[in-house]
Amino acid sequence: MVQSPAGSRARTIPLTTFKGQLRQINAESVSADGLAMLRVCAPHFFELDDGAGIDCLGDFAPDAAASCLPPLFLRTQFRRYSGDDGPPGDGTQLPRARYFSVANGTDGDDSGVLAEELNAYRNLRDDLYVEFCDLMREDIAKALDVPRGCFVLLSVREARSLLPFCAGFSPTLSEAIRTNAALGNPFLMTLGTMTANAELGGVLDLRLPTAQQWFFAEFVRGSMFPTTARRFEEILPELLALALGGSTPENRRLQAIGSYLRARGAQALVYPSARTDVAVRYRDGELVGWHGWNLVLYGTGPARDAIYIDLGGWETQFPPQVELERARDAGTGWCVRGLKAWNHGLYAIRRNNGERLRGNRS
Repeated sequence: MVQSPAGSRARTIPLTTFKGQLRQINAESVSADGLAMLRVCAPHFFELDDGAGIDCLGDFAPDAAASCLPPLFLRTQFRRYSGDDGPPGDGTQLPRARYFSVANGTDGDDSGVLAEELNAYRNLRDDLYVEFCDLMREDIAKALDVPRGCFVLLSVREARSLLPFCAGFSPTLSEAIRTNAALGNPFLMTLGTMTANAELGGVLDLRLPTAQQWFFAEFVRGSMFPTTARRFEEILPELLALALGGSTPENRRLQAIGSYLRARGAQALVYPSARTDVAVRYRDGELVGWHGWNLVLYGTGPARDAIYIDLGGWETQFPPQVELERARDAGTGWCVRGLKAWNHGLYAIRRNNGERLRGNRS
């Protein structure tokens, strides 16, 4: 059981000031046509900001949308570390606008984290094969003969798979889709992203060794459930849980941690992404390099008591083909490899399973 006491003092948490670049995709960074495409190609990405149920798809055909939304998904899903303790849809949950990827370059380059977060929410219709790629990558920009820039590329393998949704698109977008469909082409669209230089106080930054040590001591070492983990890196399989939001009906531990931090005055949390490979590198104990990290901004607000029931021990095993690599010199860093490939493989399995299920019903 994890309890988040509203009266606890934030000084016990090693809060620091975050200085760096944050990146985000939102309704303001993309055009109206881009937002319409996102609602078709990644229908779960904005769901907590739009209300519950199929209604979030607006003018798009209900029969086309219904087959890609898991039952009760929009009424039960929470965001990772949001600390929401009310029922989904009650208006108290942190919106998508509070989540950012952390750039590891000076030009907004986040090593593809934002694109992979979008990939985690892709539509699972069997005839709609979608992929998001980061145009900050030199190889992708060069292959498409476009300038490298702070954009995400949305690629739909067959433009004709978008035809059922054209009634909800603008005339310009619909015409472009129909033209490419008639030629048997894929459909490509660039989506703008926003970057900002940020300086935030009161941040628990899990890239830092002191924050990792505090986190492990606070949430793992004192747990009532035994674990084989002896250090922060060994609980990364739990922190990088592949379930959307990092939570399931049986395991809301990451939600409990978010609630605990918010109630004790933390303004933000920097945490590892579960959608792509993640790493940190240190020199003389100081952070000098990283990739694969996100930030959730809590901000100010009333602290609330919350109690979550913890139903099991900490996960310490990664799925096959995902592995933790520690730097050869102790204390100089670590990397989790294989997460991106595993997530893409999981997407392919889910699509194939969906195709078989629909085939059995027909």
